[in-house]
Amino acid sequence: MNKANDALVILTLTFAGVLSITPFAVMRFVQGDWLVCLVDTIMVLSMFSLWLYVKLTRKVDFASKALVFIALSGLVIVIYLKGPSLLFWAYPTLIGTFFLLAPNLAMLLTLITISAIIPSLTNQMTMTDITLTVITLVINNIFAYVFARQKNKQRDLLSQLVILDPLTGAKNRRALDEKLIELIDAHKRSNQIAILIFLDIDHFKSINDIYGHSMGDQVLIKLTKLIEERIRITDYLYRFGGEEFVILLNNTDLNTSRVIAEELRHIIESTEFIKERTITASLGIAAYTAPETANSWLDRGDKALYEAKESGRNRTCTAK
Repeated sequence: MNKANDALVILTLTFAGVLSITPFAVMRFVQGDWLVCLVDTIMVLSMFSLWLYVKLTRKVDFASKALVFIALSGLVIVIYLKGPSLLFWAYPTLIGTFFLLAPNLAMLLTLITISAIIPSLTNQMTMTDITLTVITLVINNIFAYVFARQKNKQRDLLSQLVILDPLTGAKNRRALDEKLIELIDAHKRSNQIAILIFLDIDHFKSINDIYGHSMGDQVLIKLTKLIEERIRITDYLYRFGGEEFVILLNNTDLNTSRVIAEELRHIIESTEFIKERTITASLGIAAYTAPETANSWLDRGDKALYEAKESGRNRTCTAK
């Protein structure tokens, strides 16, 4: 989830809640309706506290659940105290729940809330009006549920598109930059070993020139699948650019990384990508060494790859 967007949603909803409920709290106070005034005041103060909490910490998980509890419980209480005249608050409150929680959980809690409201209406509304109210509230929920599900699907799809290479399906340079920082932080905390392998297809330009870019694309797609089948589930593959890939080996020593790199090199050399043409790759290995940056780590791996290219290609070199 995008924490910045989630924080903005909570800040907006809590601000709107404080802004809309405060005049009613004042009105209840002036009218001497002390019990409802107390409920409104507690809701206002609670929402303001959540607004301040999210504003200062940017933490949203607790705030989302707390805001839903405050809003739904407050809704039920005021309807019991003031009757059907406050039912109009149910519609925005129930919809707001779907902005704060996962759709299935939001649907469950809002249906429970509707069920809790019904007994308070039995002595004040006709059965026809109660039925119409429940039906419209449920329809309101269904629309909100469908919208929330579609929104989440589109958000997940966009999140994937941002970090995936559209041709090969491997993760892209943006995802690589984020993962490098994550591994460096892990190394600082626990001295965890992290190694990257640069892999570059030898003479890839000639493949495009002779067989066409479409065939070159197919080679890259097949190469991606070969690498993903060999590396572990805890390792990561990224398309660095063109025919160049980066593999991040998590918690793996140099000797093991050399074995993996050599296995990949042999697999590529023995695989038929194009009929009657052997395709090879050069590889460069670099273990993270504190206190270097992500860029300097990449530079050392790139230099090891360059060394492999300069020394004849189809070989693996390790950064100094």
